[in-house]
Amino acid sequence: MIQRFIYTIIAVILLSTSVLANGSMTEQDSVKRKWYVPRSAKIQYAGNIGFMAIGATYYIVDNWYQVSLMYGITSSHSETDRLNTLALKNTFLIKKFHYKNITFSPTAGLSVNLASTHNTYRKFPDHFPDQYYFQNKIHFAPFVGGMIYYPLPNKTIKGIDFYAEVGTMDNYLLEAIRTDYVKYSDIWNLSLGVSLYF
Repeated sequence: MIQRFIYTIIAVILLSTSVLANGSMTEQDSVKRKWYVPRSAKIQYAGNIGFMAIGATYYIVDNWYQVSLMYGITSSHSETDRLNTLALKNTFLIKKFHYKNITFSPTAGLSVNLASTHNTYRKFPDHFPDQYYFQNKIHFAPFVGGMIYYPLPNKTIKGIDFYAEVGTMDNYLLEAIRTDYVKYSDIWNLSLGVSLYF
């Protein structure tokens, strides 16, 4: 199933590339873009989705709100311990700053992550103590960061962006608030990513 999902994402990215390769993208073409054709494809290192994550991004609401469907996987020494994550990553471009051809934007957002292994549960089995563990199947992961976009003189790949984000997860934040054991300085992580625009 996981391989099928990865192949589906790759097929969507390749299909969107071939659909958009017929000509240069103008503002008018952007309006005609089909809803299922992503604006960009991204690859991300770290960031609570997985050791590595890939995905397709759609722009909603005048280019300031992005939704990315991402698949992440942790590195592991065995197939049974590998954690697979499907994420709906919501990113808001707070403000855009332009310098020549380069665009910089501070970002903020919330990723909704669905994890899947034999050790993730929405409701823990009866042999676990009641209300002792935080459910580990669905997580909310808030983040803030920044993105630098550069247009490319290419008919297929219109531009590239690089981004960095600092984020945390709901259970880390909750434990930092309600206990002294988890410190605020321990709950943050850094992710790095790149997006290719079609």
